[in-house]
Amino acid sequence: MNRFNAFIICLLFYISAIAQDATLMNKGVRSTIEELKEFISLPNDAIHPKDMDQNLTWLKEKFDQRGFHTKLISTSGIPLFFAQLTNEKKDLPTILIYMHFDGQSIDRSKWNQQDPYKVVLKEKNGDQWKDLEWNVLNKEIDPEWRLYGRSTSDDKGPIVMLLNAIDMLKADGKQIPFHVKVILDGEEEKSSKPLPQAVKDNREMLEADILMINDGPVHPSNKPTLVYGCRGITSMSVTTFGPINPQHSGHFGNYAPNPGFRLFHLLGSMKDENGKVLINGYYDGIELDAVTQEVLRSVPDDIASLHERLEIHTPETVGAFYQESLQYPSLNIRGIESGWVGDKARTIVPEKATAEIDLRLVVETDGTRLKSLVKDHIRSKGYFIVDRMPTKEERMTYPLIAMVKEGSVTDAFRTDLNDPYGQWMEKVLLNTFDEDVVKIRTMGGTVPIAPFINTLGIPAVILPLVNPDNNQHSPNENLRLGQINYGLQVFYSLLSTKMN
Repeated sequence: MNRFNAFIICLLFYISAIAQDATLMNKGVRSTIEELKEFISLPNDAIHPKDMDQNLTWLKEKFDQRGFHTKLISTSGIPLFFAQLTNEKKDLPTILIYMHFDGQSIDRSKWNQQDPYKVVLKEKNGDQWKDLEWNVLNKEIDPEWRLYGRSTSDDKGPIVMLLNAIDMLKADGKQIPFHVKVILDGEEEKSSKPLPQAVKDNREMLEADILMINDGPVHPSNKPTLVYGCRGITSMSVTTFGPINPQHSGHFGNYAPNPGFRLFHLLGSMKDENGKVLINGYYDGIELDAVTQEVLRSVPDDIASLHERLEIHTPETVGAFYQESLQYPSLNIRGIESGWVGDKARTIVPEKATAEIDLRLVVETDGTRLKSLVKDHIRSKGYFIVDRMPTKEERMTYPLIAMVKEGSVTDAFRTDLNDPYGQWMEKVLLNTFDEDVVKIRTMGGTVPIAPFINTLGIPAVILPLVNPDNNQHSPNENLRLGQINYGLQVFYSLLSTKMN
């Protein structure tokens, strides 16, 4: 056999292998769609425990079918679902995968379909999304088509992708070269309050070398994405006071103190005009060295598109650019209330004004400490602080009173970008998609499982799978079919590649 003929044979073999892979992947996409339609049909708002029981039954059946050993972990709320695949070789590393099967509450009147728990297939037609018949999937699948329904992307879609990737690995005769554990949360959208204690009670069962979290969207560039940390969150409510009851603004304007102005002056003293917090010590402990700056600047954010989407001219300058801004704790006014507005506006001096504040946390900042700094700042402005409505005696004694109520703290987490397991995941993504991987040091949002991560004492990396424009938490949540293909490839590659 000459070299040319040998080359042709090798080329044909390579093309045949690609065709087989494509056939297997298309079959996996179709199977994922059918199974996801079934899973979505089970309502999953955690305020209805009976609905969640149906979801747990479905999960047990599906994971059992794939050979997992499954168990329900009792908590003070909705049970956690646990599944495990154990390799015959005991001395292999263990990956723990976290996802959640609950979803945000729905307002049917806001959805462009009759039932958000009944998946609808759509394609874009101009600026609108048009319904498609399901039989179009029997032909070539358009990756831009979307599945619309609650939790298609957040977070039932990735769960079903994992299940079907397991099927594909078995069909292809692939062995998983490590132990796999899966924990699925039924109250993530309700802050996962029972999770930390449940993890403490079942720490030995959940032991692993790396925690992989499959939640959230890929970077807007649609490149493979790894997220090494997320901000935490806490909250405060600050109320200032005027007269004991609303008063006529003609009779008492210029005399009865206006709580709205008091609140605005107080809030205004907390930040400068560029958005930087002026409270002493708020940014203490945060240092961004040259290596970190290089990682932050490597994220391919399209700032012009971001500003156009937000319709803003100039951003705040806590950081010099978007990714840098996420490395600092924020102080955000999320709502203000005083008196009446709009058609109900009245000519009165209001009796009180309230601001709801949230504080996004980073690893270097403790939420309880930051709240103490905010309260110290309020005191420095002459305010007497109470944690309930002030008494008449207090009102007559102190010229300035602020009622401050504090919310609970969800910690931030961050994994070293040089962590070997994170590098393993990055290498797998790079080899699978032949694209540079977007590495995000800290994302802006909060995944309420930092206590879970800290209890287990293991590195954690978020590997998002769904499209950036998925409308998670909102009406018309959707999943791009191309992301199903992406998710299947991710799980297939990771679960068939040896760890470092």
